[in-house]
This record gives sequence, structure tokens and C-alpha cells, in this order.
Amino acid sequence: MDKIPEVVQNQPLETLKGCKGYYACPQCPDGRLLGPLVGYAGQYDAPDGTKKHFVGRVYYNFAMAEQWPHLLTFFANGVRVAMRSRMSDDSYTSLFVGAPMGGIRLAGELGRVYGKRAIFAEKKVTAAATGNQREKSMLVWGRHSPEAGDHVVLVEDLVNNYSTTAELVALVEQAGAEVIAVACAINRSPEDHYHAPDGREIQVASYLHIPTEQFKQEDPAVAEYIAAGQICWKPKLEWVKLEAAMANAKAD
Repeated sequence: MDKIPEVVQNQPLETLKGCKGYYACPQCPDGRLLGPLVGYAGQYDAPDGTKKHFVGRVYYNFAMAEQWPHLLTFFANGVRVAMRSRMSDDSYTSLFVGAPMGGIRLAGELGRVYGKRAIFAEKKVTAAATGNQREKSMLVWGRHSPEAGDHVVLVEDLVNNYSTTAELVALVEQAGAEVIAVACAINRSPEDHYHAPDGREIQVASYLHIPTEQFKQEDPAVAEYIAAGQICWKPKLEWVKLEAAMANAKAD
């Protein structure tokens, strides 16, 4: 039986570490990496004309926390405090919309905490994965959808490049609803607001705001490790490998 992870009051990062949801690539004193880099969802235009994923040394795996109801409640209450701080009136919210998949359970828990409606968007695959490309998909309404006039808070487990946010904003507004804020457990972007295409600044309410460095694959700081295959492109699916890297570094 799994040991029940503890809540570390007012310390979301320590709580995440306690449920084995945090990876930091171990390093030698001289800076040499002892474990794999990790791939991020965000993309950029590479010099060769293709789209490539950013990479980094740190990964926040909120999926490890959301499977424990008491931890999900802990993070939702922390997000609620952030919403009250960032928004002029959080009670103005009429609907929480979760981003698939990471925001679905957190949106549901925020709905419970606030006593408000909570739904989620769904992914529709538009192109299957190939040898060097992830599958392509678009967000759609499935089981539920917003109502015209809803004041919506978008919910994600983690935000950084806001690609999912942009797609969700468009989807919500097509339904005649209004996005009034973005809520998340972790914001690893330097920004504490989202710049919408129409020029609006939408507040981002996060329990943990921790700007985290990311790299283009051509960056000299990471290029040699990628060339050597020292990277996990899908960290959640290779989490055992990442945990082992940290454990081995401690043992040494």
C-alpha cells in the first residue's frame, strides 16, 4: 500500500515533493548533468523551419498530487487564496473550465470549494503521432459546455507558454461566455498574467508561482545532452526513470 503523503501547510512545493511529484536534474559541482533533461509541451520555431519543444532541468508533475483527494483539496484552497488576492471579486465566477487533462480534477475541486459549476473541454485528435511528432489535437466541447453570459475561470494544473490557454479562451468565447481569470496550481512562467490576442491582460491566480528556466534545443547548455539521448520527452510516462536518476545521485 502506498504511504499517504502529508500536506506541508503553506508550502505547495514541499507538498509536491512529498508525493514524489517533483524532478530536478541532478548536477555535479562543475554543472555537468547527471540525469536526463525533460521535454516541455511548449514549442518554438527552430532554425531549420520546424516546430520543436522546449526542454529543461525541472519538472512539476501535478498528476502525482491530484490522485490524493486531501492533496487536491490543499492545492484548491491555495488557488482560492490566490484568486481572492488577484481578482477584484472572485465570487463573480460562475463556472470553472478545466483544461484536459491536468486541469480537470482541479477544476472539479474548485467547483466544490466555491459551490459553483465545473466542466472541462476535451481533446479531439486531428492527426496521429508519427515517429518524430506528437499527435495533433484540438479542444472541443463534449459532455458539457459553457452557457452564454458565464463568467469563466480557466483551470490548468500548470501554465507556462499559454498555448492551451489561448485555445481555451477562444473556445469559451465562441460559446458566448467571458474568461475572467486563469487559475492553476503551478505557474512556471515569469508572467503573472496572460496577454490575450485582443490585448486584454487576464490575471493568472497560482498557488505556486516559480519561474523556471527552459531552453531551446540548440542552446549550447543542453544540445550535447539531447544529442546523446539524455532526455525524457514524455516525463510523466518515464517518471520512474527520473526518480531513479535523483535517487542514484543522492546515493553517490
